[in-house]
Amino acid sequence: MKKIFLSTYYLGLCIFLIRCGGVPPTFYYRIDYEISESDNRNSIIPITVGIAQFNADILYEGDRIVYRQSPYEVQFYQYRRWIAPPKKIITEKVLKQFRASGIFQRVVSIPSTFKVDYVLRGQIKACEEWDEEHAWYGIVTLEFQLQSTETKEIVWEKEISEKTIAQKKQPVEVVKAISRSLRAVVQNAIIEIEQYLKVTNVG
Repeated sequence: MKKIFLSTYYLGLCIFLIRCGGVPPTFYYRIDYEISESDNRNSIIPITVGIAQFNADILYEGDRIVYRQSPYEVQFYQYRRWIAPPKKIITEKVLKQFRASGIFQRVVSIPSTFKVDYVLRGQIKACEEWDEEHAWYGIVTLEFQLQSTETKEIVWEKEISEKTIAQKKQPVEVVKAISRSLRAVVQNAIIEIEQYLKVTNVG
């Protein structure tokens, strides 16, 4: 009888603590920015680019948002998380941004039923909040590789990084800064890949 009483007591105590705010709410965030469709039909490169699922360094494998003040110490928000692991979010944004560029005849997700001329792969090296004394920043660093499906050769590769200041020292403002950083990183990759393909006279 005593055990039943104690179990009921502790269960009631737990419910009381939860109702009194003992467990903070969890906030979920997504990377979001406007992607404008380009009407660049006169200079389309006649190739199909396949976007493979990006990989991520171990820090960014999960859905917890990373923040730090030093390259030697890493911290995670416990109750502030991405809606999905960054590699899934970022792959989707890269796919949409490459499609909207209007530069390539077709951009598809790998695997695809279409014949693909080049496969773009990526590694997430940073997707995080960086805190300094006077400001917080959103940092995105991606390592890109473009591979020819015909020769299996890596024809272009580069690590591109962007650091954007947050308007306020608030997590949601850092997410906005990360979004702006990602857009800039992907846009730089598009420009460089376009230049490479035009120089090599593809098509």
